[in-house]
Amino acid sequence: MLKAIMVDDEILAIELLEAMLKEIGGIKIIGKFSNPLEGLESLEALQPDILFLDIEMKEMNGIKLAEKIESLDFQADIVFVTAYDEYALEAFNVQAVDYILKPIEKSRLEKTVRRIGQRRKQPNLPPNKSPLLHASFLGGFRVDHQQEAIKWRTKKVKEFCAYLIHQDKPVHREKIMEELWPDRTIDKASAMLHTSVYHLRKELKNHGFHDSIKYVDERYSLSIAFNSDVQNLQKVLNQTHVKPEDVKQLIDLYKNHYLAEEYYDWALEEREQLQKRVEQFLEKFIAFNQMDEKTDSVLKEAIDKLIEMDPWEERYTTHLVQYYIQQGNPRTAMQVYHNYKAILWNQLGVKPQKKLEDLMKSI
Repeated sequence: MLKAIMVDDEILAIELLEAMLKEIGGIKIIGKFSNPLEGLESLEALQPDILFLDIEMKEMNGIKLAEKIESLDFQADIVFVTAYDEYALEAFNVQAVDYILKPIEKSRLEKTVRRIGQRRKQPNLPPNKSPLLHASFLGGFRVDHQQEAIKWRTKKVKEFCAYLIHQDKPVHREKIMEELWPDRTIDKASAMLHTSVYHLRKELKNHGFHDSIKYVDERYSLSIAFNSDVQNLQKVLNQTHVKPEDVKQLIDLYKNHYLAEEYYDWALEEREQLQKRVEQFLEKFIAFNQMDEKTDSVLKEAIDKLIEMDPWEERYTTHLVQYYIQQGNPRTAMQVYHNYKAILWNQLGVKPQKKLEDLMKSI
């Protein structure tokens, strides 16, 4: 169980967060502080795994508090919980693993807690217990065993496997039926669930994995270990300081959005959140390396990746224009602008915003 401390100068906010964490489970609250200085003084004695920090506090700004914690070389994961989104870049420049906006969504908080729990477990896995199955989620879903793709009896068996790995916790059978067979009657959905369980168990058993699915208290879960492309991506995203080699690794991993080729409705939230984290990671690198000639090639790759992910986001095209201007190549910068302007007008019937227009006038 993860040990957590909460620091927020609003008592009600602490109580709401505490109640939500108790519902999620897996967290033991060992300290609650409305004064950030008292929270800082308690670290050595309490030894928390996670720190939930507000940012706008009277005695000390949460970013400053995180910087002090970082200077102490204290090994705890910091999660900022705040009503203000303008501190995001500063937050990820310290030991922050996540930045959650108030009002807090329980599902969003649960994913953060689960991700931290997974990351803290991974280094302790003995070498002989490394996962033998590799799951791919970026783009289409597939599971490989000894470099051979597992074959699915039906599309629903494939989706059921993806869903259980995605959830990474026991899931009530009724929730599974609602999300995988929403248009079926309860009896029909129940029968299809049992069929999917049978075929998934059988297929995993064929690959040497016995007792692969647990059913306890009307909840299903997988009892075998997986590694995945998303886990590898998360390791990169959790880096405190973004280095060029991290950016190249991220671009290599993030070939497509989360389960983008499968059209699973239950995956949409995770897809959006993961895409947002990737975009924040790349933008952070761009923000801190715009004037560094040593990172020019990686900087261009980062900008190109952002445009590939969201070609309509004007901020990304502006990054590319600025890049070419700094490279002393105003002609290409102008070409990028005119291409974007034409596509914007032809597809959406709108013009670029004033900030980009002003930038082009300055060339």
